[in-house]
Amino acid sequence: RVATMGKKGKKDPPRKDKAEDDDDDDEEAAVTAGVAAMAVGGAAAPFTFNPAPKGQSPFKTDGAAAPMFSFPVGGAGGAPAEPNFSFNFAAQKKKDEEGEEGDDDDEDDEDPVEEFIKSLPEPVQQCVSALDTLDEEVCELESQFRKEMRELERKYEALEAPIFKKRSDIVSGATKPEGLSDTQGIVGIPEFWLGVMRNCAVIAGNITEKDEVILHSLTNITAETLPEGENIGFKLEFTFAENEFFTNKVLTKTYMMADTSDDPVLEKADGTVIDWAAGKNVTVKIKKKKQRNKKGSGTRTVVKEEPCESFFNFFSPPSIPNPEEEALDEEEMEQRQMELESDYEMGIAFQERLVPHAIKWFTGEAEDDDEYEDDEEDFDGLEDEDELDEDEDEDEDEAPRR
Repeated sequence: RVATMGKKGKKDPPRKDKAEDDDDDDEEAAVTAGVAAMAVGGAAAPFTFNPAPKGQSPFKTDGAAAPMFSFPVGGAGGAPAEPNFSFNFAAQKKKDEEGEEGDDDDEDDEDPVEEFIKSLPEPVQQCVSALDTLDEEVCELESQFRKEMRELERKYEALEAPIFKKRSDIVSGATKPEGLSDTQGIVGIPEFWLGVMRNCAVIAGNITEKDEVILHSLTNITAETLPEGENIGFKLEFTFAENEFFTNKVLTKTYMMADTSDDPVLEKADGTVIDWAAGKNVTVKIKKKKQRNKKGSGTRTVVKEEPCESFFNFFSPPSIPNPEEEALDEEEMEQRQMELESDYEMGIAFQERLVPHAIKWFTGEAEDDDEYEDDEEDFDGLEDEDELDEDEDEDEDEAPRR
């Protein structure tokens, strides 16, 4: 027989005729009867065989009987034999599957450190335990050291505060340096903090032209270590003169850190919600799109807001993903990690570099480590480009003139 072609050019499976079905039934019945009537040493076989119903999987367990071998033993006083034990294919398969799952769970629960310690001789295990106790004492001392360091930072921040207040007054023009009489109509140092930020690569890369217009009104930036009872971390404050873009006088950014002996671990970052004036939000761009009516004539204009690059996104920091609440794929996780690292680098730059030594950054005297690292990479790239340029020059020299 030739298989016929069904819809979409697919082949229909070959069909069995009734005679073949009858032959299959006879063959299955013969095998079943042969197993059931099997004799051992001239006597009946010491088991009975209950085959699976026709068409049923030998491992099917949804209410139908699975194929089973039963091994009976003789009853007392010539009583009929009672089943002693049986072998159920489906039950064994289920047991094997459960056993495999259990093995996987056991492997997941195994702690490699504990396994290693258990593999050591008993005297060595006791020494390891003693050293672990000593290590806990060291960790406690390190924790106390970090606490006292934070107290020391707060102490010197309090001592620096009056100095930074004098700096702010000179920048704003509230006071004049001693000996300055003719200001030529200039008040303080215009755009001081914008100039400071422009000279720091990690900050400047996030400032757009629209941001610069707003940053003209930035009058001061301060940084402080959080109070010990409040949290571990630091807070930045950005003070603005009255402007047409938002009503906030002060924007803050707070970083909460974990108390660890390793590299700093960011737990959370919070920023001020900016009260933007209508149509002045530089962190979004407005897109207008015309849509046609599908059912008839006429169009409508749909206005959408889409996020865009801006320094003021700094006050809306990315959240640290919680695997239980937010499912991110590998690419999204890498992107979020980059955003968090960039945000934290900006915060540290303000706290440790720009705020303490603002005048050095304004004049360009301060060294920007990030900029020098980039220059080294660019220099390596330029060497390769020079080699390519030489090759191109040679090719041009060999080319015929027109």
